[in-house]
Amino acid sequence: MVKPTSINADHLAEERLTCVLVLDTFNIYTNEIVSHTSLPLCLWPVDGRPLLDYTIHTLVRSGVQEIILLTRSHSYEIHSYITNSEWSRIYPKLIKLVSCKEARSLGDCLKDLEQEHLINDKNQDFLLLYGNGTLLTNAKLNNLFTIHKENVRKDKNCIMTLVYRQLDSNYIEHPSYTDDQYSYIMRDANTHRLYDYSKEYSDLYEIPLDLLEKPNVTIETLYCPLDCHLAVCSPDVLHIFKDNFDFFTMHDFVKGVLRDEEVAGQTIYSYLYEKGYFLPVHNLRLYMKATFDILRRWLHPLVPETIGAKHSPTSSIVANPSSSPLKLSDSYLSIYNQWYRITYDRHNIYKQGDIQLDRLSNIQQDVFIGYKSQILSGVCLRSSLIGQNCTIGKNTKIENSIIWNHVQIGENCLIKNSIICDNVLIRNNVQIDQQCILCKNVIIGTNVHLNERMTIIASNSVASASVVDEIEIDDDTPMPSKNVKRSNSKQRSSSTRLSEKSFSEKSVSSSTEETVTSNSDLVGADGLGRELIFTSTYDDQTKTFEPTDDDDDDEDDDNDKNELNAFDAWGYRIKPIENKDISHDDDGDEIKSKQYRQSMSKRTTDQSTDSQTGDETSETDDDNKDSSPDDNSSDEENEISEFQQEVIRTLERAYLQKLNIENIIVELNMLKPTYAVSPTEFDQSIVHAVFLLPLERKIANPEKTTYWNTLKLTLDQISQFIIKNYMKITNEGEQVLLLNELDLICLKYIQPIGERILNILNYLYENDVVSEQWILLWYRNKQEKIKTNQLEVKPGEKVYYDKLQQFVEWLQNAESEDDDDED
Repeated sequence: MVKPTSINADHLAEERLTCVLVLDTFNIYTNEIVSHTSLPLCLWPVDGRPLLDYTIHTLVRSGVQEIILLTRSHSYEIHSYITNSEWSRIYPKLIKLVSCKEARSLGDCLKDLEQEHLINDKNQDFLLLYGNGTLLTNAKLNNLFTIHKENVRKDKNCIMTLVYRQLDSNYIEHPSYTDDQYSYIMRDANTHRLYDYSKEYSDLYEIPLDLLEKPNVTIETLYCPLDCHLAVCSPDVLHIFKDNFDFFTMHDFVKGVLRDEEVAGQTIYSYLYEKGYFLPVHNLRLYMKATFDILRRWLHPLVPETIGAKHSPTSSIVANPSSSPLKLSDSYLSIYNQWYRITYDRHNIYKQGDIQLDRLSNIQQDVFIGYKSQILSGVCLRSSLIGQNCTIGKNTKIENSIIWNHVQIGENCLIKNSIICDNVLIRNNVQIDQQCILCKNVIIGTNVHLNERMTIIASNSVASASVVDEIEIDDDTPMPSKNVKRSNSKQRSSSTRLSEKSFSEKSVSSSTEETVTSNSDLVGADGLGRELIFTSTYDDQTKTFEPTDDDDDDEDDDNDKNELNAFDAWGYRIKPIENKDISHDDDGDEIKSKQYRQSMSKRTTDQSTDSQTGDETSETDDDNKDSSPDDNSSDEENEISEFQQEVIRTLERAYLQKLNIENIIVELNMLKPTYAVSPTEFDQSIVHAVFLLPLERKIANPEKTTYWNTLKLTLDQISQFIIKNYMKITNEGEQVLLLNELDLICLKYIQPIGERILNILNYLYENDVVSEQWILLWYRNKQEKIKTNQLEVKPGEKVYYDKLQQFVEWLQNAESEDDDDED
């Protein structure tokens, strides 16, 4: 990089282009898998080079003069690679590393960056690449600075410009779309100012009326554009992250700024690319897609032979006057600093250096074969990457898979859509189904069949990034060797290592540094490894939950972690847990709310299906008969269910938008003529909506995760006033109806609602929603039914009745004490 020498050198220095890369996904499932491999995700191999290389090449092509890498785990590997790469030799001041070892989220990393004071100038805008910090694109990004400056010129309150790429109309089938890519934005069609933003999937979005009434604003909605995980930021962004401790993700930041827009005055804009290749790589599906897209030359001019040629032969140690040399003690890093010429043949076949290719092998298309690899006769390769020093046995077929370095695959094997990491041995006659991962040092025995979506690891303990992750990285201090011990007591065991020269059992036993538990039923008697089962972990620490009354301070943090980890390592949305016995604690409320939401979403469909089934049966029995009473009853139930859902949506919107109580009541009354419900059914639906509202996703997530805390918030703001309007405290019939419906809800949802009946009744009593006399009258009638066997108490309902009895006894004792005081 040439230093400015003109008289305007100081001005040019101020205008330097800076990009910040956050090299972590903060997804526990991805990080758990990565911890059992050799490399962080940003250094995973893509056609002979690490993934991060392609991003740095793009930034250099775009004229970026300063790249700041924020690392959390695997700091040593990233620092070691950068220091020994051509980047340090050609651009010694291009890349800076900041270790954020205590960071738990994007927000924490940016707070650490702000403390480093690397971006001091108030006019110094910077690019922010988050979500693993690896974006593949053939576009030059320097124009984004100009676009952002133009937004700031028109609107001095603009602090960020988010970058998207328009996908095809059928986004669900687009190969770049994964579940965690979902986004919905509402913006001004002319200025591209952002007005609403969501990462949560929904079939229905509401546009506030006041937004449509804004002068000179034309609203447009963008449904599922490709989120490039790229933003142009003003320096104020770092200060906002620092001042708001609850901003963990970019979603938190954008929603928070839009929410406080009228108070703080900051605005956010968006920019949509209409053409060009863009792919942010933050999960395993996108990693595989990136590998194959580069083989197909979609990223041209960034293709394997040109990227490889830019890294000329050098020694593995690069002399850098600003830092001491780092020895690459691991072969998986040193391979990146060994240069071999890549030959490009037709059908997108790439050969790196010397390889052994049998003339009877079948190399079809989109294949990369690494240095010193052997492809024996009868092998069929299609859309796959074969790393260095690999051996592929006879008659083996590999499709859409990525094979790392030093891998041996036996004869007559079939591997589809999978990732095989370093030093793996696969014996003969093995079949591996799609989206499997074989982590470092795994051995798969003879005649084994691995089903899809399995992750096999070789070590018992988490392999971790490195035992030196917590060592401070300083350019002026030589990095310690890999075997340096941690300064604290929580030392991790070294990962199981296999000899690179031999894959025999003898070499395995001699090189094993820890006791390994192997599942022979899974990997075979002559195999080594076990399936990785994900538990409730964060940052490689197993998390246990204990029910206490003082967990409220931690619930917001837990909720943010749940948002970060709502998707697995492949980018699929994790389905809610169903039919699982959960202990009696508040932390189960969120899971139960998910179960409830899922059951509610299916209720109408199930009822409709039952109704259709009944109709078909009736027609089969007698074509001349009219529809049965059951069909009419089902239609009525559907009508009531739809009405209840409409009431819930109305209260949900009223709560989120903080609408006036009178306006809410008017809206509810206007629903009566729309649905064929009786006055009693109307009141019942109101009660159901009030007590089921806290289980709705939009209500439960932003605030407290426990049912009771969320219910109290909704009652304080709107719900108690709604009940008071329709269930007058002086009307016995309305009060009994309220208690009966609450009783039905509690018995249906013992957890989390029924177990909180004491808190609920106490709140309603203290706030004059229900009267003491009606509670006692209702309870006496209920007890009479139990005594006369008209009502059966099931074993699972005992906790509800115990809590109910406890409240009534307290109420009776309080009444008697008041009478004594009067006497």
